[in-house]
Amino acid sequence: MNTRVLPLGTTYTGSNGSAHAPAAAHAPVAVRTPAPARVSAPVHSPALVQAPVTYGNGAPVVVYQQVAPTNSSSIVALVLGLISFISSFFFLGIVGIIFGHVARSQIKARGERGNGMAVAGLWLSYLSVLFWVGFWLVYFGVIALMIGAAIAAGGGTVS
Repeated sequence: MNTRVLPLGTTYTGSNGSAHAPAAAHAPVAVRTPAPARVSAPVHSPALVQAPVTYGNGAPVVVYQQVAPTNSSSIVALVLGLISFISSFFFLGIVGIIFGHVARSQIKARGERGNGMAVAGLWLSYLSVLFWVGFWLVYFGVIALMIGAAIAAGGGTVS
């Protein structure tokens, strides 16, 4: 499970929506824990944490928040976009385009992370497909022109 320590000195909003203001360092603080709310769908907005609250024994309490998972399709789109960009396998770019669009729709629906990787994968995939298809068209076009010029210069016979 991925967890992250949130920044100190901000306001913590509990599961029932009540906000506790940050405590002063020299004043004793009585904190009431909010009752857990029954939620049918996961909430994707991050909760914030206040400065460490000390209870009777003086031990600070640190609140951890689970980090949203990264979409797997966005990672695949980025990797395929990179591979197709540095190699001539432009068909991997086509697959990367498909994975990039699938990842963006899943990220919007599920609230996952990885939108930047999906966009980068889409850009790399589109650019690599355009570059490599253009490159191979020009490459084979030049070869065809050379063969045509050789045939025209040689009197129309190929030996």
